[in-house]
Amino acid sequence: MNKALFLLNMGGPNDLDEVELFLHNMFSDKNILPTNSMTRALIRKIIITKRLDDAKESYTHLGGKSPLSDLTHKLIDKLKSKLDMPIYAAMRYVPPFAGDALKQCKADGIEELILFPMYPQYSTTTTLSSYEDIVGRCKALDYHPKITMSTCQYFDDMDYIHACVAQIEKAIGDKETSEYDLLLSAHGLPMSIIKAGDPYQRQVESNVSAIKTLLALKGIVFKDVKLVYQSKVGSAAWLEPNLVDVLRNPVNRKVLIYPLAFTIDNSETLFELDIEHREIAEKIKYDDYIVAECMNDSDTFVDLIVKYVSKEPTPMYPCADCSICLCCGAGQHL
Repeated sequence: MNKALFLLNMGGPNDLDEVELFLHNMFSDKNILPTNSMTRALIRKIIITKRLDDAKESYTHLGGKSPLSDLTHKLIDKLKSKLDMPIYAAMRYVPPFAGDALKQCKADGIEELILFPMYPQYSTTTTLSSYEDIVGRCKALDYHPKITMSTCQYFDDMDYIHACVAQIEKAIGDKETSEYDLLLSAHGLPMSIIKAGDPYQRQVESNVSAIKTLLALKGIVFKDVKLVYQSKVGSAAWLEPNLVDVLRNPVNRKVLIYPLAFTIDNSETLFELDIEHREIAEKIKYDDYIVAECMNDSDTFVDLIVKYVSKEPTPMYPCADCSICLCCGAGQHL
């Protein structure tokens, strides 16, 4: 059977003109704003009005675009040397969208699409949203390939945990770890989404526990290891503790931050963590502030993807009319 691999991610603007498109598409997503369409449109307009200029300024600091697309294509170049199939980046909110790749797959007679989520932890706002996007675009093209997920999540995969610790070790270098707090920073979510049954929080907490265990086994001792959440938007209750609050009330002024919920560097790692939050640390006069890189195209991450793609894929849903995740039970009957 002819197969193709799709790497699922949210995407990031490729230039400043795409920033508004990114915000518009993100806040049009029913999984991001789970409310009726009229209310969602109103909230979307308010968010874009308030955030557009600041968002453009953020990307200006990164050279006028998100680094995510370029870094993803570097990863794809490495994967092509190990996987004998077409490989595509499928971004959710900005190009490269899945549509053009799906048209090509249909023309090439690709019979199976293997989806790999670039999100280690499953959430309805990420993995489910990207899956539904692929399914919807296939229907619109009257294209009916077999669609399988290589995995729904891999937050507890030991190869992934080893890869996380490798990034932490690389970032700390030869500095004395016992003098530093390790802040494991995951993207936040509104508590309303968590209370609706999204498994993201408990998977993040399990991810943190596994990293702590491996650090201990390797004899790597930090002064403290803390789970924090970043990127809060609005006044509603979100997952806590908020990274900004932790940084503004330091117990230790030497910190290493590892972006737990991202596999590819983007504006929320290279700008939010490494520029915006670094300014907070500098004003409060931290002794040292380190941000670890994401896995990007590291050999360990390449091997992890190859491992999942090469094994028998697990169907994500039991039927076409049901969105219950077989791995974690999240979702709902349609």
